[in-house]
Amino acid sequence: MSNVARRFAMIFFSLVALVAFGTLAFWFFEKLDPFNSLYLTITIVSTVGFGDITPHTLAGKIIYMGLVLTGIGIFGYAVSSIAAIMAERSIFKMVKGFLFLRGEAKLKDHVIVVGWNEITRSVCDELRSNGYRVVVLVEDDNAAREVSGAGYEAVVGSPLDASIYEMAKIDRANSVILALNDDSRNLMATLRIRDLSRDVKVIAICNNDFMKNLFYRAGANKVVNVADIGGRVLASHVFEPIVANVLEDMAEADVGLDAEQVSFQAGRTLPIKELRSKGFKSLILLVVRGSQKFYYPDGDFELKPGDILVLIGLREHLDSDKQLLASL
Repeated sequence: MSNVARRFAMIFFSLVALVAFGTLAFWFFEKLDPFNSLYLTITIVSTVGFGDITPHTLAGKIIYMGLVLTGIGIFGYAVSSIAAIMAERSIFKMVKGFLFLRGEAKLKDHVIVVGWNEITRSVCDELRSNGYRVVVLVEDDNAAREVSGAGYEAVVGSPLDASIYEMAKIDRANSVILALNDDSRNLMATLRIRDLSRDVKVIAICNNDFMKNLFYRAGANKVVNVADIGGRVLASHVFEPIVANVLEDMAEADVGLDAEQVSFQAGRTLPIKELRSKGFKSLILLVVRGSQKFYYPDGDFELKPGDILVLIGLREHLDSDKQLLASL
């Protein structure tokens, strides 16, 4: 439980205990009915004190004075604590402290995306299209509302704050994608993540090739120069527009052409031509076997258990071919 949640729990249970004590005490000593006992206690604790109901017994008056003194302290502490928490933490974060991610115990093998911009919108859409659960780390409430409106789960906090990654369950995450608009902050966030987890895959964008080595030394698994890739596609539209259109089509998982990485887990070696005879339609662009790479394998090439295949095909063909591979 976070510090904020603990403080709220302490305030809540202190007020409940005080109200319960006063209600029972007035009911017992003043012979008031339960509702009026509760009513009197709440007006005392909240320091309103209408005076329409007053204690008549010695014990009741002592309890009254005790509740006044105690209520001022606890109620004042509650109000000041809530105000302090709201000043130092956003309401979005407070709510997440109690109801984070619709059940954080189920959060596993998800992808944490750091930053909310045009790039990460596309990243999140692509991840969702491929069946991944996405948690987006943002720094303010406005961005969090945009993330939630887009259908993703948001956590508000600094990307350099260790607690925000712990809240997002980095220890159970598949990968972290760092896509802030500042390369230096992405670099510092990489270092922070590596302090918390040595196993999670870290993928970062970097618009400066000079800094790439720094990212790898900091612990990033992959560094992508998005500007370089985008520039190549833009240039391709000048001299090979059809190729550029194909590349853009393959970048979207929902429709048209797509590229997919799958693992060959059959219990025996299998020639590609035999796979074709079973109805396999996708193009096998690459087979990765350990440190070896086999490009454009022909029909006689034998696939072995553990091979990684890079496939290209229409979305519907890729889906059916994955099911075929899984059934072997």
